[in-house]
Amino acid sequence: MNALTEYGKILRHYRLDNRILLAAMAKELDISPAYLSSIETGSRAIPAGLTEKVSEAYKFDHALRTRLLKAEADTNKSLTIDLQDAPPEAVDAAVMFAREIKNLSVKELRAMLSHMADKKTSEEML
Repeated sequence: MNALTEYGKILRHYRLDNRILLAAMAKELDISPAYLSSIETGSRAIPAGLTEKVSEAYKFDHALRTRLLKAEADTNKSLTIDLQDAPPEAVDAAVMFAREIKNLSVKELRAMLSHMADKKTSEEML
């Protein structure tokens, strides 16, 4: 990698704008400061779950969370999903989605994203 990524820029910008020290954010995320720095600079891959973890820890709004997720997707051209304890229906859905994602229209993808965001927002309100 070794090139400053959009993900790293967003994360570092947020951290600096909110006067959060690298060591403090790393501690909150349960990773080493060196590892967080290497993620910010693009020299290490973004680990699975980091975007969710940082978004929840710092209560990112939907817009910032979405920007970070997009930047993660643009940076990591592949992803790993832990389905170890998932029900068979979740495994089937994940596999089917992975196979068909390139065939979905932008409109279909936006509708799915909107549905999931609405569901997450509803769950957070409970």
